[in-house]
Amino acid sequence: MRMLIQAWRRGQPQGQQCISAANRSIGFLEEAAAYLPTCKAPAWTLAEPHKNMTIAHAMWEAARSAAAPDLTPMAAVAGAIADAVADELRRQAMTKIIVNNGGDIAVRLEDSESIRVAIRPHVDSAHVSHTIDLTDAMSIGGVCTSGLGGRSFTRGIASAVTAFAHRASVADAAATAIANAANIESPSIQRAPASSIDPNSDLNDLLVTTHVGPLTEREIRLALDQALSYAEQLVKKGTISGAVITVQEHTVWTHSMSHVMR
Repeated sequence: MRMLIQAWRRGQPQGQQCISAANRSIGFLEEAAAYLPTCKAPAWTLAEPHKNMTIAHAMWEAARSAAAPDLTPMAAVAGAIADAVADELRRQAMTKIIVNNGGDIAVRLEDSESIRVAIRPHVDSAHVSHTIDLTDAMSIGGVCTSGLGGRSFTRGIASAVTAFAHRASVADAAATAIANAANIESPSIQRAPASSIDPNSDLNDLLVTTHVGPLTEREIRLALDQALSYAEQLVKKGTISGAVITVQEHTVWTHSMSHVMR
């Protein structure tokens, strides 16, 4: 686990509190690890974990909220741990918190604080295509990205999907589900069973994308339309605040993001 933790109290950096939160994060990781043997199945098939199991319950709840039948709680593990660390700092009266768990980010803003979020159109590139300014009034607590080249497998062909939600766990699961929805058939796409690449994968024998070559305009549009439709459904349900989706060099976003994209 690689995590960047930043916190301020009314404009003043709080380094010692960040160090304490980093030490606490190991316990959150251990709690998630204890849940792993039972969470490698679709969330809707699993019994609800006890609410005392904070990380496990957050993973399960977030995966169910994304409404994808094959999504497991593992889709929310990075976001759930980031949330737990951010919540720990919030209890210490921090007014601005950023916990970046390998690209899955928990944010907590109070007292008119704000941050600028950079959107990368490709998961494996540092290039930034757009920015979004988040304020405390927006009630966004999670910004998470999924897609080709990320740390986890994807069943779709999105270069990147960034989801915004009230919790990082929810944004994490939603980004995964939306990226999976960008799933089309094309001779340019190569897939393989997840288990053939990683025998321990929670996706078992489901096909995951291993390579995407150049796509036609029609193929790109179809993939974008499918992913955007899924994202708009999650916005309508109140699961997420919005999403930004890129397939190769083409980027779209939910209607809810139109007024904040820069």
